[in-house]
Amino acid sequence: MTASLRRLSGGFLAAFAVIALALGYWSVMRRDSLIARDDNPRRVLEEQRIRRGQIVDRNGEPLADTLIDPDSDTTTRIYPHPEAAPVVGYYSLRYGVGGIEGELDDILRGDATLTPSERVLNQLLHRPQTGGDVQLTIDIMVQRAVQEALGTQRGAVVVLSVPAGEVLALGSQPTFDPNALEERWDELSADPEAPLLSRATQGLYQPGTILQSVILGAALNAGAIETTEMWEGDLEVPVNGVTLPCSGDPQAVSTLSDAYIQACPAPFQSIAWRLNARRLDGALADFGLLEAPAFTLPTSAADLTIPPAQANLALTAIGQSDLTISPLQMALVATAFANQGQMPALQLVRATRLPGGEWQPVSPTGNPRGTISPASVESVAGLMRQSVLSGAAQAATLPGRVVYGHSGLAIAGPEGSLNAWFIGFTYVNEGEAIAVAVLIEDAHSADVAARVGAEALRAALTTLP
Repeated sequence: MTASLRRLSGGFLAAFAVIALALGYWSVMRRDSLIARDDNPRRVLEEQRIRRGQIVDRNGEPLADTLIDPDSDTTTRIYPHPEAAPVVGYYSLRYGVGGIEGELDDILRGDATLTPSERVLNQLLHRPQTGGDVQLTIDIMVQRAVQEALGTQRGAVVVLSVPAGEVLALGSQPTFDPNALEERWDELSADPEAPLLSRATQGLYQPGTILQSVILGAALNAGAIETTEMWEGDLEVPVNGVTLPCSGDPQAVSTLSDAYIQACPAPFQSIAWRLNARRLDGALADFGLLEAPAFTLPTSAADLTIPPAQANLALTAIGQSDLTISPLQMALVATAFANQGQMPALQLVRATRLPGGEWQPVSPTGNPRGTISPASVESVAGLMRQSVLSGAAQAATLPGRVVYGHSGLAIAGPEGSLNAWFIGFTYVNEGEAIAVAVLIEDAHSADVAARVGAEALRAALTTLP
């Protein structure tokens, strides 16, 4: 009997030891992974109690904020300006984070500066975690204006300040309301028009004739052409059974400069041959078109195994090769022609602030880069001005303002639909400008993009000091 009791008590002790070891393993060794499980109600409650920081625009206007329920001590994330969704993104307990909400999540939820001892103390005292605030360079008035200018048209708009490189607006259409994300997630994520995609930074498109500013600038820089040379050949180009047309008036073309002003593709094949494939690929690289821009938000670039001009010079010259580009990349191209050939580093986050602290400035992402000589830039910019006055970009005219611009068309697919492009800028003060890039999908005319570009410039001129 005594031996049986000893065996039984030994068995219980062994079982308790196993349980104690298991508890110690899960509570100490695997604590973080256990808490992180999606089905852990404690994690859900902790997340609901986090005082997530504000996201504000350049003037302090809240773009994302947190409401606290005094009864349950839980929080709700709200977005006072849904038109900022292409920049701000979303926060959801169920579906995660996107946009600035995702890229600066550690700051907004308070993880960036929280020490392990502070985390333990918060849990012991049931004290909610408090996040920091983020100030963007976005101006909500400009952001609203570009979204309204896009209307129901699929496309994107990027507005930059020069030479600071501050992002004033990132428009994308279709878009979404982050306040209704939970209810509409299945619909939004399954939508073939991809409203959750930021077309401004991640959309990749054939450049078509909007690439002409880069090609012309590179050819002038290399001394390969004179813009006064006469042109008597074809103006339009057939591509796989579809014609890439002039964006402006082909009847007004008699010189190479006219071909640029009216955005006619065929002469640029001749210009590219004289420039040669190696130098054209070098120019594309110098203007940042072969790599994803350094930026706070995710960006995209064409995945090329062979430089585009070396793979197919004729198609690269008219922007119909394997090279695809984003509106953000083309906005940077526009800044070069507004800034003597210098492209600025981009800045989307202006400052961050810890709870109870002061705003701390944030540096731009990436580095400035040079492209072509100021003399070559001046020549192209002069033709951009003529394009707005009497060429393909006339729809970008703003009364009382000197606008420089270029419009272009690109064949978007085998069905022959056309995308419309516009890049342009206007000077605010001496040495300071606002630059814009616009892409409109399935457009009937380049004028569509130029008009949106004009509205973006108008909004920026109205709201900025």
